[in-house]
Amino acid sequence: MRYRFLLFDADYTLLDFPKDMEKAFHMMYAAHFAFQRPFSQDLLDCYEACNNRAWDRFERGACTKAELYISRFVEFLDETGLVGDPREINENYFNALAKTGTAYPGAIDLLAELCKDYELYTITNGNVVSQLPRLEHAGLSTYFRDVFVSEAVGAGKPDKRYFDYVAENIPGFRGQEAVVIGDSASSDIQGAVNAGLDSIWYDPPELQHDKPSHFTHRAESYRDILRVLGHV
Repeated sequence: MRYRFLLFDADYTLLDFPKDMEKAFHMMYAAHFAFQRPFSQDLLDCYEACNNRAWDRFERGACTKAELYISRFVEFLDETGLVGDPREINENYFNALAKTGTAYPGAIDLLAELCKDYELYTITNGNVVSQLPRLEHAGLSTYFRDVFVSEAVGAGKPDKRYFDYVAENIPGFRGQEAVVIGDSASSDIQGAVNAGLDSIWYDPPELQHDKPSHFTHRAESYRDILRVLGHV
């Protein structure tokens, strides 16, 4: 068995973030904006675009996590003409997101199989308030020995400092025995490159991904992940 430490991304890899995000957005919108304008899909699409741009800035090191959280709602208000306090809206959104937690079909079975032979850890750029409850609600947290949330670490993927912290806080960690498993070319796979770690790029057909410039393995399904790790 080549690997001992499996470092799993959460959103889009194990957790269905689009589904959870939509639920949280609906709850937040009802609390802050329903009296201003009825909900429409265009509003959700606008928020998603603002959110994606903010995350892109963060992953490029162009803003802090705190700036990411607020700027996406500042842009959303500017583009929609809705009125509100971005900080209050953001807090309400995270509280709503913490009530969700949807695992992709097969995720629990994957982790249940792998935890028999490997040490599993979560590496996530998510928010402390919402990410831990979501993993628990989804039934995933029981399989992980620890969860490393970027906010608590003080740096995020793909920053090497984040991965250095992870390595320093996993007992007996050896880089040559670790592999990063995730969907994002810009955070997961680039983070693995920055940290000198192997990677499994999770690339299911239903997700529209940018292709990483370098990755060790590629998997289109959970079965592919098991195959790469020698479990099929």
